[in-house]
Amino acid sequence: MDKIQDNFKKGFNSPPIMAVIGIVVGIILGLTYGWVISPVEFVDGTIPQLREDLKIDYLRMTVDSYALHQDAALAEERYDRLGEEASTYLSEVEFNPSGQLISDIDSFRDVVELTYLTDQLEDLALDEEPSNNLLKWALLITVVFAGALVIRYFLGKRTAENAAPKTAVSMAQEITSKIDSTNFDERGESPPMHQFVTTYVLGDNLFDDSFSIESAAGEFLGECGVGISEAIGVGEPKRVTAFEVWLFDQNDIKTVTKVLMSGHAFYDDVIRSELEKKGEPVLADPGVEFVLTTNNLRIIGRVMDMGYGEGPLPEESFFDRLSIELSVWPNDGAAVESEAFDFDEF
Repeated sequence: MDKIQDNFKKGFNSPPIMAVIGIVVGIILGLTYGWVISPVEFVDGTIPQLREDLKIDYLRMTVDSYALHQDAALAEERYDRLGEEASTYLSEVEFNPSGQLISDIDSFRDVVELTYLTDQLEDLALDEEPSNNLLKWALLITVVFAGALVIRYFLGKRTAENAAPKTAVSMAQEITSKIDSTNFDERGESPPMHQFVTTYVLGDNLFDDSFSIESAAGEFLGECGVGISEAIGVGEPKRVTAFEVWLFDQNDIKTVTKVLMSGHAFYDDVIRSELEKKGEPVLADPGVEFVLTTNNLRIIGRVMDMGYGEGPLPEESFFDRLSIELSVWPNDGAAVESEAFDFDEF
């Protein structure tokens, strides 16, 4: 027993053992003091020291602050505190707005990205090495130019997608809007109570335009209009060789019709004889006038503009376009003076 005690005392006197014991005791005392007696308190830590979720919360608060106060400088300063990973956290906020307005997030990104680009330009301007300065400017110009090409491509694509091709109807409306109505005052005649203009353009296979005729008091008196009467040839689009111009009188209970023909149809005996069954024939010619009358209404029709189509069919056989004006008066029995075609010559 005495021998064991002697060996134990000798062990404590050994320097290595004493060193180990001292280290263990020091660790125990240090942990006790640091965690129990006087624990460490973290004060004024930096944003990069926060956990990832707290950094995102910090950025959300920064976005809300900018949306409320619109202080671009403060927003940029707070954004920079996140360091190099700031853009990553902003992308996370954009991907998961968590109740924030997308518009607020987009506005915040615009501010910080604009500031970043401004800082880059300032750095380029202050660069003391000409070679590096030139390289950075070249790189920036390249990026801007590439961006402009991309924007132009997408804008051009969108414009091409949105720009609908002009139809025959839309072209007809455009032509009609540019036509000036006849001034009957200059001709010494009383002005009509209505003046209508309609236009046909090749390709409008369903062309049929009509107009309501009303008195100054709003009383319905009748209708008038222009529609396709006869086509020539086969295939699409329909090639119109004659139009019907008609007038309906509500009080007379009848409709009068005249057939406005192409030159080919008018001078072709077979075609003309068939079309005469529909109404009195009129040769279409720029400026030609014709009259339709009922007991209570009178119309002077006038060819304002026209053109023939081209193709394998006979010349002047179908219309490429035709604009007709219909001027309406109440029929008071007065003689009609117009430039109507003289059919007695044929």
